[in-house]
Amino acid sequence: MRLDKTKKIYLIGIGGIGVSAVAKYFLESTKEVTGADLVKSDITEELEKRGVQVFYEHDENNIDESYDLVIYSSAVSKDNPEFKKAQELGIKTLSYFDFLGELSQKYKTIVVTGTHGKSTVTSLITMIMIKAGLDPTVFVGTSIKDLKSNFRLGKSEYLVVEGCEYQANMLKLNPQLIGIPSIDADHLDFYKDLEDIKEHFQKFIDKLENKDNLVYNGADQNIDSLRKSSEALSVSLNSSSDLRVEELKKVENGQNFSLFLKNENLGNVQTNLPGDYNITNILIASGLALKLGIKAEIISQAIKEFKGLWRRFEIIGEWNTNLIISDYAHHPQELKSLLKGAREFYPNKKIVAVFQPHQEDRTQRLFNDFLDSFKDADDVILYPIYEVAGRRSEKAKTAEDLALEIHKKENQTIFYIDTYEKLKKHLENYQDSVILIIGAGDIDNFSRHYLKIVGS
Repeated sequence: MRLDKTKKIYLIGIGGIGVSAVAKYFLESTKEVTGADLVKSDITEELEKRGVQVFYEHDENNIDESYDLVIYSSAVSKDNPEFKKAQELGIKTLSYFDFLGELSQKYKTIVVTGTHGKSTVTSLITMIMIKAGLDPTVFVGTSIKDLKSNFRLGKSEYLVVEGCEYQANMLKLNPQLIGIPSIDADHLDFYKDLEDIKEHFQKFIDKLENKDNLVYNGADQNIDSLRKSSEALSVSLNSSSDLRVEELKKVENGQNFSLFLKNENLGNVQTNLPGDYNITNILIASGLALKLGIKAEIISQAIKEFKGLWRRFEIIGEWNTNLIISDYAHHPQELKSLLKGAREFYPNKKIVAVFQPHQEDRTQRLFNDFLDSFKDADDVILYPIYEVAGRRSEKAKTAEDLALEIHKKENQTIFYIDTYEKLKKHLENYQDSVILIIGAGDIDNFSRHYLKIVGS
């Protein structure tokens, strides 16, 4: 469809990190934007300040014939009254990724996809491209601190998109360049198994017209087993990859290393991001930048200046002498990488992990994998599972079950706490510790709004 001819847009789930970026896209294009979400949030309040009318209930009366486009979050069910009303009225309806798919046909589109690291890599390549003067349009599933936004409207031919693998949504995109930091077993309510996940990623790689335009984590066996061009760029901390690191040093509040492309030393890179997992993310972003012809000096400078992301090892501030960090990690492997990075960054501090499992279905399917995910934490606190409509499990394990099994298997100091009030009272026992508030649900509200932290 001709998006430039669209005048009035309704967004279902406008408070979501993805759909809110679409709202900003149309606002920048001087279109009339309205939408609905069930919860008032920082995101919806920001949009309201920009003149967007936001309804806080989904009602068919919110939509009439005056709208020429309705875009909905992937979390919205087909029983949603606004979705059904749009269908009855014959209004064009697109999911968030249907919209991005159409948009991606109009640009040279760079897609970062995979199970972990997507947001960080997308944000890093965004800031490198801006530094290089490539002026991209950007949709990312978090807020980039340098931009203070999850969206950027550029004036060039480039579009940068975070491609979500849930329900194989990345297949709706039309990539000219792909970055894949990881492939792991997740979203098993949609995919049959890991082999099914890999097959879908293979289909996505196969969409590339120029098969050389792939940058991937060569240390990830699931990616390495896929069919790829010999000119695709492998990256990792291993010496066998095309783009790699040497002399990696963990320093106070940072890391630095020498970046090598095969036998060529491209120079020193310094970052304030923690953990080996973020070195891999930096390598993927650097590889994408090199594929775009960006000079190594610009890559290095952009990485050094990168301020980080919302809820990705985000330092919220200090509370009761403790450092509070918020992170979106919700998969067992992400938890392991996060806590290992925290331990490396703060070797002399007590590490306290407060984790809210995300979705009953994921907790059930990956239950055994979660049991050894917290080894680098001194204390672990589990909060009740964040439930997502339509993604429930009939034989659900609870967060309390998880706490009991972790204690049995690992003999860690672990607690199950079920309210913000009790959690705050418990955390008052700690001093001069690093407390990580972890999860993709609403646990972030605890640190950001309930504790009222100095510096947040």
